[in-house]
Amino acid sequence: MEILKQVQRTIVESFHEISVHGFIFLVKRGNNILERLIWLICITVGVYGIIELGSDTWHRYQTSPTVITMDRSKFAWNTSFPSLTVCSDKKIDDDKLEEYLKENPLKFPTDESKENARNFIKNLSLISYETMSDFPLGIEGNIKPNEYLKLMSDLKWEFHPEISSGTSNKLILQRIITERGICDAVNTKTAYYNSYDYWKDNRWDLVEPNTTVVVHPLDGEIYAQLTNLSTAYSVFFHASMEIPDISKQIHRFPQTDYTTVEFLALEILTSEDAKKLKPSQRNCRLENESEELLTSAIYSFNLCRSQCRFKMALRECKCIPWFYRSLDKNGKRYPICRPEGMRCIGKMKDEIITLKSKKKKIECDCMANCDNSNFFTQSIRSRVWFLGANLQWGIIDYPKLQLKRELIFGLSDVLVYIGGLGGLFLGCSLLGFTELIFFFSWGLMKNIFKHFRKRSLIDIKP
Repeated sequence: MEILKQVQRTIVESFHEISVHGFIFLVKRGNNILERLIWLICITVGVYGIIELGSDTWHRYQTSPTVITMDRSKFAWNTSFPSLTVCSDKKIDDDKLEEYLKENPLKFPTDESKENARNFIKNLSLISYETMSDFPLGIEGNIKPNEYLKLMSDLKWEFHPEISSGTSNKLILQRIITERGICDAVNTKTAYYNSYDYWKDNRWDLVEPNTTVVVHPLDGEIYAQLTNLSTAYSVFFHASMEIPDISKQIHRFPQTDYTTVEFLALEILTSEDAKKLKPSQRNCRLENESEELLTSAIYSFNLCRSQCRFKMALRECKCIPWFYRSLDKNGKRYPICRPEGMRCIGKMKDEIITLKSKKKKIECDCMANCDNSNFFTQSIRSRVWFLGANLQWGIIDYPKLQLKRELIFGLSDVLVYIGGLGGLFLGCSLLGFTELIFFFSWGLMKNIFKHFRKRSLIDIKP
């Protein structure tokens, strides 16, 4: 009972001290009950308005504090050069395959078992979601699923086209594991994270990215070129921080053509202030924000979509194709599909490629890359070339605008808005609410201390 009296006393003293309008009239002497009730209603309405509109302000800060702006100063910035992933139609080196069969007589003791192994390995190397439904059964032999990836890497036909560019930067060809098997990437920062060596060593660390080519309008027309491709091939064009996506356009070119592909480019970048926000606030992810991905050390939009296919295959068919990383960040290993599992996945190839289905629930909430380049095909020209397959690609029409994600509503704006609401409804600022908290807590402790000190003096009085 004494504690309640001290609390009541503290409230009265605090309301007399603070600068928030209206509170003093709740405890002022001489006011009747009707006056106190009117002021209580006014204060309640004010507090409700602050909470309601303040929560809307906070929600805006949490969900949409950024805005996309346009920059037209095209001579002030560089443009990323298109990256590509090229997949040769020839996947397996026949000499390496024969050597492998010869070195494993216990696995393949008969000519029939060797022939089955040849067919199986060649079909396995050409596997993709489009071909899984027709994968042959009964020729697997003694090859175990956990050997598939190593086998494809060891027996890979060496693809060594010559690379040149119209800049001083040197382009290199890097082997990469994709949803169309083992291919080669040019001018990319993600290749090493999707390489067999990186997966084999169970690495999850970030590495120094390759230096990729950027161009400027003053450079003029810039082309890069792959020559002496030796075979027919397929090509995905993408940004340097991306991987191929099987749902996007793929270009197929024969062994006899010299092909030129020209692009238009549009980049969207994110300011440093916006990068300090949470992904849910800026609605995009940086490459080092890969916590949502189980089997990748970095983040990209296409890597996220690839994981959606990974999860869908695992959920529907209880296994994953060999071109996915089978060991995740938590040390959990996932089963690799045998031919029966591949056929199971092949039956739903349309749903798994597009990640859309009218029958199945597919959850794939992937955020865009914060810094991303988009390339649009402007023209493709091919002609028969007596020296074999050659590919030339580049930018001839430089972008006249660049998009940038900027912070427009920061934490300081939230404080200003909420402070303005306090001034509108209660005629005070954040300092007024600070006064209320301070005077109440300090006054309560002081009054309770005085009360117990007085009690102790009474108890010891003779």
